[in-house]
Formats: sequence, C-alpha cells, structure tokens
Amino acid sequence: MSLAVTAPDDVTLGIAEHQAAGTAARVDAIQAQWHAGGVRPLAVFAMFGDLVFIGIYGAGSWIAGRSFMRMGGTVRTIGAVVAAAALVFLLTDYTETLLQLAQLLRDAGSDQLAGIAATARPVKVAAWVVTFLGVIAAWLIRRFAAPTA
Repeated sequence: MSLAVTAPDDVTLGIAEHQAAGTAARVDAIQAQWHAGGVRPLAVFAMFGDLVFIGIYGAGSWIAGRSFMRMGGTVRTIGAVVAAAALVFLLTDYTETLLQLAQLLRDAGSDQLAGIAATARPVKVAAWVVTFLGVIAAWLIRRFAAPTA
C-alpha cells in the first residue's frame, strides 16, 4: 500500500509552476487544470502545509544561525549570514505562499499577486540554499576544526 499522492495524467502543472506563473492568465490556466483533474483540494492542503513548513524551517534556521553566532571566527560569520538568510526566507516564502493561496482560494489569478509571488521565488530559493548549506558548513567547521588551546 502506498501513501504517495499522485496526480492524474491530465494534471501536468504543479505548485512550482503556480509559484512561477507571474500572470493571472497563467495562474488561471494552472488552477483550471487542477479543478479538471480533481486535485484542487490537494493543492489547498499542500499550501497550508507549506505555511507550517516555512515557519518551522525558518525558525530552525534562525535558531541555528544565532547559536553559531555565539562561537568565534568563521563559524560566527556563517551564523550571522544564516540568521539573516533565515529572515529573508521567512519573509519571501510567506509572501509567495500567502499570495498563491489567496489566488487559489478566490479561484482567480491576479497579475499583481502572481507577479509579486514570482518575483519573491528566486530570492526565497537563494535564501533557502544559504540557510541549508550554511548550517552544514558551520557544523562541519565546528566539528572538524583544530581545537583551540
């Protein structure tokens, strides 16, 4: 028995395409496909789930960055960058997802909302990469650096 959710064959556009849509017409086309394929409720559920993930991941990254800032040297610098990137991630991903959700719940795309969401997306992705790799880098440096006297 599989717990995976799979889309019908006629649903070829997903959340990532919705995030990058950029125009009301594109959002409307994606949402129409979701309606026709019967997956609109799953999209709503996924977006609410994303709001939870954003909060947990953003808070965790902020806490990790702040904890690394208490240390010295390179780890301290990486911690500051991670903490700042966590704030950027929270701001941009919440912006993107809330604007997507507003369009989905209204069943109507908006050029303004879609444009802002699409603009926030690459900044969000960059901030996510910085937090993800930054935490790993700081942990590795701290773990394997030569002990100080």
